[in-house]
Amino acid sequence: MTQVERISDDVYVFTSALYAQVTAGVIDTSEGAVVVDTLPYPSETLELKKFVESKLSSRVRYVVNTHYHADHTYGTCLFPGAQVVAHALCRNLLDTRGRKGLLAAQAESSELAGVRIVLPDFIFDSGELQMHLGEKTLVLQHSPGHSADVITVLIEEERVLFASDTVMPIPFFADGDVDQLVASLESILTIAPQLINVVQGHGAVILRGEIERCLKKRIKYLKSVRSAVRQALKRKYTKKVLQKTDLESVGIDRAVLGGIAADLHWSNLDSLYDKLERVLKPYPSRRKPRNRRR
Repeated sequence: MTQVERISDDVYVFTSALYAQVTAGVIDTSEGAVVVDTLPYPSETLELKKFVESKLSSRVRYVVNTHYHADHTYGTCLFPGAQVVAHALCRNLLDTRGRKGLLAAQAESSELAGVRIVLPDFIFDSGELQMHLGEKTLVLQHSPGHSADVITVLIEEERVLFASDTVMPIPFFADGDVDQLVASLESILTIAPQLINVVQGHGAVILRGEIERCLKKRIKYLKSVRSAVRQALKRKYTKKVLQKTDLESVGIDRAVLGGIAADLHWSNLDSLYDKLERVLKPYPSRRKPRNRRR
């Protein structure tokens, strides 16, 4: 059963019970609802849809895809009457990697047989996009790092930020860029005092009073991982030495996200090593000077 949490008068968060505590949101307005992301399996997204129609007596007007990853977009096709909004990069990635990934996923899971890729109706490619529906103002902001196309959604009146996978219990950038993710988190940190809730792309909602601490902890994690990989490459170490940079050494709970934290952490280390190996020069060797004959 999908968990439903009401975090303000008109904002609800749905958390997947089937995969990695993925979150999706519903913003209720007098002119209809906005859904921020969908859940990994159709059965869960259908629960969300039923909630909007039965509990809220409303209909979904817009679906915001915060990025192209399957666990956040596979339910979009279940809202055929809604307009879909995303970043321009999300549209391109859905149309390429998204289609290819869906075929592979359908070969493994019959539950995904009816899923189809839905490309966004409205896109933006720079700065931010403002949406106004009923009495709500939504500010969509590009927030790359987890992947190139990620956006966040700020509900101004509620002071709630749907941070997508920019904010996770363990930051993850194997499909993105660590420096961009640090910059995106630092950008959110500048508005943290104004926020009441931050909805992570996975895991529990972060409450006021904990937001700044949590953001700083994630930034520290990323910088620690980046430093560990850079030092290993500078010293010409193999990837094996990175196994010493375990979760405990970077302040992450091993039980995070149902136990997949270790896999995410290693993927971060592994992908960053491969990326930096091509561009980072090792420390110069310290050879003793030869004695010159006089």
